[in-house]
Amino acid sequence: MVFSPPRIFRLVLTIIGLPGFIFCHFLADAQVPADENGAAGQPVIAANASESPSQIKASEVQVQALELIPEDRHYRELLAEAVASAYEGRGFRSLWNDDQLPPNLHRGLANALASHAFPQLMALDPENLIPRITSETVDKQDLANTVAILDAGLLIRLGIVPTAAIWEQWDRGDTPGEDGRSAEAISNDLILASSITPFEMERVMTGLGPKNWIYRELRKALPEAKQAILQYSGLPNIPDPATAGVGRPGDAYPYAPAIGAHLADRGYLDMPEEEIAALSQITPELAAALIAFQSDYGLDSDGVFGPASWRYLNTNAASRFRSVVINMHRARLLPNDFGDRYLFVNLPSAELFAFEDNDFLASSMRIVHGQASKDTHRTPSFRDVMQEIVFGPYWNVPKSIAVKEILPKAQGDWGYLSRNRYEIVEHFNPYNKNSHRLSPQNLELVSQGRLFLRQKPGPTNSLGRVKFLFPNTNNIYMHDTPAKAFFARANRDYSHGCIRVAQPEELGKWVLSAQGWSGEQVKEAMFADSWKSQPIEKDVNVFITYFTTFPRPVIGGKIVLAPARDVYDLDPKDSRTLSSVLPWEEPPATTIPSGGQ
Repeated sequence: MVFSPPRIFRLVLTIIGLPGFIFCHFLADAQVPADENGAAGQPVIAANASESPSQIKASEVQVQALELIPEDRHYRELLAEAVASAYEGRGFRSLWNDDQLPPNLHRGLANALASHAFPQLMALDPENLIPRITSETVDKQDLANTVAILDAGLLIRLGIVPTAAIWEQWDRGDTPGEDGRSAEAISNDLILASSITPFEMERVMTGLGPKNWIYRELRKALPEAKQAILQYSGLPNIPDPATAGVGRPGDAYPYAPAIGAHLADRGYLDMPEEEIAALSQITPELAAALIAFQSDYGLDSDGVFGPASWRYLNTNAASRFRSVVINMHRARLLPNDFGDRYLFVNLPSAELFAFEDNDFLASSMRIVHGQASKDTHRTPSFRDVMQEIVFGPYWNVPKSIAVKEILPKAQGDWGYLSRNRYEIVEHFNPYNKNSHRLSPQNLELVSQGRLFLRQKPGPTNSLGRVKFLFPNTNNIYMHDTPAKAFFARANRDYSHGCIRVAQPEELGKWVLSAQGWSGEQVKEAMFADSWKSQPIEKDVNVFITYFTTFPRPVIGGKIVLAPARDVYDLDPKDSRTLSSVLPWEEPPATTIPSGGQ
């Protein structure tokens, strides 16, 4: 008889002495029913006549490993396949040197998980796995150690929930970057980890875990963020300038001491505490420190303490810890290697970064992205490969925008379409130069989707003078815009979903520099006011992401851990999705819309 081992989950609630922090952990205990002779259930493996003896053994190991892995691990099959592959590659010899493993491997795995923002109780105890192993194909102790170690490694590498539970569209269409999520890649990393001599838990988990630089920087911040919760920092709260008033250089400002204390704590202001406490205005020294802070965090470097600077500076320990943990779990979704040249968009900070070899920052700029107030306008997180730049683009007006926004204006103002360089066409082929005359009948056909509106190239075109295409099911791309004023705003969610870039000429130059284009050639093509397509010959990977705490790179190699606006209110949503591994209890969802300007 074959038994599927049932799992009993006990909910362990540990409440620490912090208001509102409730730690929820699930502990998986396994019980394996015995047969009539008292022996543990033996899995039955149907051998394929075409399989070699080695493949049959690997199948036995795979089935056995699968039975040891908790049912709630979404990567169970992947782990079992990787374990079987590793043993097969080693001729079914032991992977680990028992003499070099720590005396209490379970405790070591628990501590390793805690250092990667997981509950310690999720670690599997190899000693509890051994009695459940019935196969003699490999050493039982070694198999138990392997399953426990790789389970911890894959929790760190792949997370507690599938990628789509956080970023629904991340693995759709093109998926640039080296993910390392295949059984082969995991098996290879497992074999490398087992060869580390002497055994070092940190090195083993680093080899099995995420390898991207964003996860690495967020993890660096975790110990300090965690420790800050347990001790009183003494930093005063700064009132929101939106209600308390903006502080300008040279002006008297009652909250100057609080600003100074926070800037000193971040290392931007070198001033004795008593002098900071005595501040009564935004002095030149305080303004200079604020300007340096603003520059590092991508804000307007003007020394004015307004709502944007307040959002980044006035953070408390609990919110910082919460954000670091949530964003560590997001960073697990990223590839180990982003590619040789890539663009990285972070929606909460409304910024774009261009990287070259070895994650070297080449350029950065502000963006405008999809409106938070309308679900259909929100820009999703996804990845793709840029394939084309179009100079002098037409704007092919989507039917929804044509019907809801443009046709009402055209029907009330017969000159609206011509003044704004719109034309009525049968299709969007850019080589089609024929258009239909303006008439009530043709406007009706546009509303029915039988004719279309497009805007001609030129300075007033809604896409500006250039667009950057990475074909995807969302029809999202990057483009220039005539509406430059939006880039100066702190909240930059104003588009219908596409990404407007503040410095399109610079972006075009960077993308095409690998093909020998100069800045002058890009500028000439942009201002020709005629349509021109330029294929991209060398891959530029595009990653559109969502990090509310972001390791923001600064030219020169510096990285600052920057808080960002949770523009789409995804932190609470993702907290509920990750509730089984987070040390707090997220309140139920509300129906209040977010994203107000």
